[in-house]
Amino acid sequence: MTDVLGVLDPRRLLRPAPAPEPGRAGRRRLSDRFLDLGIYVALIVLVVYFSQASPYFLTQRNLLNVGAAVAVTGVLAAGMTIALIAGQLDLTVGANIALTSVIVSLAIESLGWSTPAAVLLGLAVGVGIGLANSVLVVGVGINSIIATLAMGIVLRGVALISTGGQTKPLTDLALPDALQLRPLGVPTTVWILVAVFVVSWVMLTFTPVGWHIYGVGGNPSAALRAGIRTKWLYAGVFVTTGVLAAVGGIITTGTSSSGGPNYANGAEFDVLTAVLLGGIGLAGGSGRIQRTLAGVLVIGVLNNGLTLLSVSSYYQQLARGAVFVLAVVLGAIGERRRAR
Repeated sequence: MTDVLGVLDPRRLLRPAPAPEPGRAGRRRLSDRFLDLGIYVALIVLVVYFSQASPYFLTQRNLLNVGAAVAVTGVLAAGMTIALIAGQLDLTVGANIALTSVIVSLAIESLGWSTPAAVLLGLAVGVGIGLANSVLVVGVGINSIIATLAMGIVLRGVALISTGGQTKPLTDLALPDALQLRPLGVPTTVWILVAVFVVSWVMLTFTPVGWHIYGVGGNPSAALRAGIRTKWLYAGVFVTTGVLAAVGGIITTGTSSSGGPNYANGAEFDVLTAVLLGGIGLAGGSGRIQRTLAGVLVIGVLNNGLTLLSVSSYYQQLARGAVFVLAVVLGAIGERRRAR
């Protein structure tokens, strides 16, 4: 597979890592390897610490609770990873969750739709939001940060107007009941999280579409000259983030048994923390979806462990801020490494 486009050849994953070079180059390679594995080391350290600090942490029930707690953040982070690898950013994900939850709940309660039909409507909302973002970014040419930030404000406003600023509870509990099922003893939301990451990993690693996403993110002009239809690819990326955010909205509707215009306020904070912790660069063209999953789990383990230890919410907020700062620092270091 060509290197001109920065495309990832999955066959490289099967090759043994080269031996460290002597001198300064060798030290750089070792430091790069340490940074690559740092997120996994951090996850292991947190698990070991909290397992020693609380007898309840390593129980099966608690670990499944960790997975269920990060399901929405993880689904959003998978979409954000794909967008960042392509060199784009979608900041509508939180507002998307709010609007999707409102529309699904209104469809069930006010319009009398069946739960499957309302879920399909919610997914269609995600597609529509993704297409609207792609029109602004690809069609009009607005920077993705500005375009999606503005669109997020619009979506949140629509959600507020639709409900008068009030939460819309569900009396039909078919959706909550479905999400409370535990196939093979594992919560449905965890299965959704696993499915999203597996599909994303396969797509990015083993398909031409995934290789093109890396190529467009690494060098858009070279990708265009190579015949890649970059505009269609960007549109597909925004539709993907929109649909995955809608999935997060459907999960939120089911787990809270309601739709709310203020749901997922600041969700972008946790998502970007997980993605940056995973070493996904803001410049595009690099990153691994499995590292994002590790970043998501670090956030989940940290929140769960601090709660088990009855740490004050003020200190938990401080810890979250510190982790975000660490994620930004690691992101900056990663950008410098890739620029060498």
